[in-house]
Formats: sequence, structure tokens, C-alpha cells
Amino acid sequence: MALLQKTRRLLEKLKSEASKGKVASCEETLVEIKLHLTSFAALPPRYEKTPTAAEELGLARECLEQAVVVSVQANDEQAFERNYLQLNTYYTDIKDDFMPASQQMLLLKGLNLLRLLVQNRLAEFHTELETIEPHVQNSSEHIKYVIQLEQSHMEGAYNKILGSSKSCPSPLYVSFAEKLNETVRDEICACSEEAYESLSLAEARQVMRFDTEEGLLAYAKEAGWVVKDGRVFFAAAEASTDKVELNSMDLIKNTLHYAKEIERIV
Repeated sequence: MALLQKTRRLLEKLKSEASKGKVASCEETLVEIKLHLTSFAALPPRYEKTPTAAEELGLARECLEQAVVVSVQANDEQAFERNYLQLNTYYTDIKDDFMPASQQMLLLKGLNLLRLLVQNRLAEFHTELETIEPHVQNSSEHIKYVIQLEQSHMEGAYNKILGSSKSCPSPLYVSFAEKLNETVRDEICACSEEAYESLSLAEARQVMRFDTEEGLLAYAKEAGWVVKDGRVFFAAAEASTDKVELNSMDLIKNTLHYAKEIERIV
């Protein structure tokens, strides 16, 4: 009982630190919490029926939920995956009649789906989605939000994805949604390089969905595009032109060589 109380105090400390954005302190507190959890006999994989089993399981689940939140704040996707895999056991393997369902479950399940979508792990995305009942998929704002993003991505409706970070169902979703926006913009820009030799700055902003000209110019610099006389000239187009010129020169050289050889033979 004393260990339960001490762990709960540490959890409250962790929540307080997380609310203040003290990521480093959170990680230290998490280490201490997880050490305590190893002493709880009721937790997986042991599942011993101790007198305080329900309390141990509920506390452990809440700690792992907070660990997932901290990993998002720390922008640590590997830590997110580790913590969520541990947490998901409490969502899938423990019956609701033994421990009530978590109010955070759908929020964090949706967050995990969004992470898988951002990482382009679509097979795992659909496997995870199948574990959620259809009526929950249709009723939960957290799950519906991610499903709509995935459908828009599959349809190539990029305009529905860009700016989606402004309509997130939770502030926790923002960082992953922004990463998805970046991925989609990269795809649009790659298509633009193939489709056009150049675009005016206004056209490029419209096609690539940049909010400001400064954002476009920064992206162009990083991509190695040339901005001149109010136009964006794509590196792919320049490379293609160089290739054509190189092939033409080779053809001329070969033709002159053959002509000399024919003249010598005659």
C-alpha cells in the first residue's frame, strides 16, 4: 500500500511537470515510476490476483498514458512507440469488468494511428484500426479525424490535409499533423518539379500551398531551386536540360567520328 501511494504521488508530480513543459524532469520522474511498477505483482505479464490488483492496474495504466503524453511533448517517436506498446496491453488484454475503461483511451489510440500514418506504416495503421469497433470509429472525434486524413491521403486530396493541424481534436495531435503536412507538401513539390520547368512565385505559392512567399523561398533554397526574375526554376528541369544537351553533344561527336571513318575507308 505504501508503494502504491508513493507511485501515485510521483504520478501527480509527473503531471505537474508535464503541464509546465519540463520535459527533462518528466523523463527522470518516469524512470522512477517505472522502477516502482516492476514491484507490482498484478501487472502484466504476472497478473497475480493481489488484494490491490485493480488499483495497481489502474495506476500503472494511468502512468503509461502520461508517459505517452510526455513522449509527444519531447517529440520522441521511439519513446512514444515503446510506451504505447506497453500501454496497449491494458487496453486490449484486461477486461472492462475488472477495470473501468480509460477516458484517455480513444484520444491515445487516435494519436497512435496518426503516428503510423505520418510514418507511412499503412499496414500497421489498418491493423490497429481493425481493433476499434466500427461504431466507435464513426462516433469518436479522435478516430474520425485520423481516418479522414488517411482517406484524403489515399485519394491524393492534399488540400484537405494541408492546414489540418488547425483542426486537431487535441493539442497533442498538432506535432504529428504538422509532420504530415510537411510530407504532403514534399510530395506536391516533387510532382511540381516533374510537371513544370518553372513557375511564377504566385503560381508556385498557389500550387504548393505555401501561406507566405517567405516560406516558399526558404523551401526553394533548401531544395536547390533557382529563383530569378520573379520565377522559380526547378532543379529537376535544369538537370533534364543538361542531360539533353549532353546527349546531343555525344550524338554530334559520334556522327563526326563515323563520317571520318567512312571517309577513311572510301
